[in-house]
Amino acid sequence: MFIYLVGYAVEKRLLIAVGKNIKEVFGFDVRFSHINLPPSLGYDVQRKQYRARDLLNYLSRIYYPDMLKLVGLFGFDMYEEGLNFVFGLSQLGGRHAVVSVYRLFDKREKVFFERVYKEVNHELGHTFGLLHCKRPGCVMNFSNSLLEVDAKGKFFCEKCNKILPKP
Repeated sequence: MFIYLVGYAVEKRLLIAVGKNIKEVFGFDVRFSHINLPPSLGYDVQRKQYRARDLLNYLSRIYYPDMLKLVGLFGFDMYEEGLNFVFGLSQLGGRHAVVSVYRLFDKREKVFFERVYKEVNHELGHTFGLLHCKRPGCVMNFSNSLLEVDAKGKFFCEKCNKILPKP
């Protein structure tokens, strides 16, 4: 079983680095795929953002026989109703997740990549059934700002890690 990774408007090296992060943290091999998105899917002209749920719903139609999970990494800003923006969205206990790197950017590449790893790991955690965690440093801490993203680690606390499946 593989975790599939697709990217839209993100650098190839970021995708490859995220794939290595997924392998390190979850232990599952990663496959890269290409999926065409319909033009302007979920785009709100007034907000100049994409609705995360529309992107997630579109990706949720994708299934590969050897697929454990699928993560879409997007280079544009996303939102959900009632929120100014979201870093990501996933199906709790499902197979699919989307993550926006747009607001995670930092001119220091190491900081930027670490933020992306954290949000990808967080959303994948939700697909494995994990809820938000209050333990300090756990990647399943809720993040609504860059300060909150930076404050957590990229790994799961002991309690959350026990819930994750092992390859």
